[in-house]
Order: sequence, then structure tokens, then C-alpha cells
Amino acid sequence: MKKHIKKSFLALFICLAILPAVQLKAQDKPADKITPVTVHRSELINITSKVNGVTYPIFVALPGSYFTSEKTYPVVYMLDAYSSFGIMVQMARLLAFDKEVPEVIIVGISSEGGSKEFNYNRARDFTPTQIQPEKLPEEFRSTFPISGGAEKFLGFIKNELIPYVESNYRFSPGDRTLEGHSLGGLFVFYSLFKEPGLFKRYIAISPALLWDDELLIKDEEKFSKEHKSLESIIYTAVGSLEGEFIKRLWKQLISNMNSRGYDGMKLKSEIAEGETHYTIIPYIVTHGLKSVFSEEVK
Repeated sequence: MKKHIKKSFLALFICLAILPAVQLKAQDKPADKITPVTVHRSELINITSKVNGVTYPIFVALPGSYFTSEKTYPVVYMLDAYSSFGIMVQMARLLAFDKEVPEVIIVGISSEGGSKEFNYNRARDFTPTQIQPEKLPEEFRSTFPISGGAEKFLGFIKNELIPYVESNYRFSPGDRTLEGHSLGGLFVFYSLFKEPGLFKRYIAISPALLWDDELLIKDEEKFSKEHKSLESIIYTAVGSLEGEFIKRLWKQLISNMNSRGYDGMKLKSEIAEGETHYTIIPYIVTHGLKSVFSEEVK
């Protein structure tokens, strides 16, 4: 039994850990000659949450027409902006240019510190329940020192971040999207069942459904007994080259959701052929945004 638990957490750790960012040293260049590379038409706001006391760097990317029109825009809230903001923004802009998705405002929720803190913080914020480190295999206790903060993190998004965004930017009322990958995908499904209606569209890529003895599978079952409708547009995918434990639980959740006959639910799921846990990340935009906004660009 211990061997099985150890293997499961090893697989989970391999899938969820983000590789440290490579830092390139600028050699023989005066500091005043080095210009940082930034994402065009983006800005950074630091918000300290009253819910959990955490300071979140918030990256906001605005579409080009924002500055030459009075239009309103759907808002896409993305997790893991520390690692994926650039990919998300640049691909979304290319697809909008080609009229494959509408222009959107992208709000990226980032993390203070470096890659080590990033891993700690996502384990804290994206997991619905706390697992005491001493209950984990010894080699994983330092990887997940804090967990179970999803309820507070969702409270921050609902009660602090969304009101800030909707007070400061021209948004399309009621048109919010939430997207996440891995532990972030777990949080997306958690949010769907915890606060249905907070978002209109959901993108969950390679969700880490193994968490806490398959907790989200049980949450969906409880949800189905109390709700007959789920008026949401959902896209979810896993890579064909991902671990079987990721694919098995994902297939189970999708099968369960499809069997409920929820009123108003539009759910698209697919297995991305030839993709791994990391190569699938661009699917967030190239397939995810295209899918959940498909009706708007017809």
C-alpha cells in the first residue's frame, strides 16, 4: 500500500512541478544597455488579499482596439501567469487577428518569488483540502508544505480581483472565463462546482484529479444530487502521452458529467494526440479559447 501511495505521489510530483526558469547572464554588457523584454500592451498590479493576506502580482493584457474604441471585452482569468502569461497573450492576439477568437482582456494571476515559491503557492491556492505533510511520503513533504487554500483563493478572485477588474477596465458583463492547467485545472473544476455561475466559460487542461483520494470526482457527484442545471461552457483536454492515472480520472469525471444531463451545460472534451503534460499547455489557447468562444466567432 505504501509503495502504491509513493508511486502515485511521485507521478503527481513529476506532472505538477514546474521546471525552474533558466536565467541567462548578460555578459560584457553595461547595465544601461540592457532593456527588459515585456509583453506589449500589458500592465502589472499588485493586490494584497484581505481574505488570505497573500500579495498577488496581477498581469493585465489589453487588446489593441481597447485604446481606439469604446468597446467592451470578455475577460479571461488565467492561473499560473508566472509561467504561461506570454504564451497565452501572444497566441490569443494572433487568433483574434485571424478572427478565430474575439479580442479579450487577459488577467493573469501570478506569484511572488521564484520558481520554488511558485510551486509552493500553487499547491497552497489550487488545492481544495489540506493534506498534512507528515501524511505524505517523506521526499514530498517539502514539495507540498501548505495545501487546502482553494476556498480562500476563490474568495479572493470573487470578492477582490473581479471587482477590481470590473471597476477599472471595460468588460462585457457576465462574460468571464477561468482557465488552468494541472493543479490549476483541478481548481477550475473545483470552482465550477463550488461557485457555479461565477464564470461563464471554463478551460481545464490536464486537471490533477488525483488530489485527496479523487476528491473532485466525489464533489461532482454531490453537486449532481443538488443541481439539475450547470449553465456553463466547458472545454477540457488531456494529452495522450500523459500518465494513465491522469487520463483515467479525467475520463471518469467527463463520463459522469455527461451522464447527468445537466441543463445548459456545453461540454467539449478531447484527448490531445501526441501531447505530454507540458506540451499540451498551448491547448489552453489554441483549442480551449477557440472552443469556448466558438459561438461568438461564427
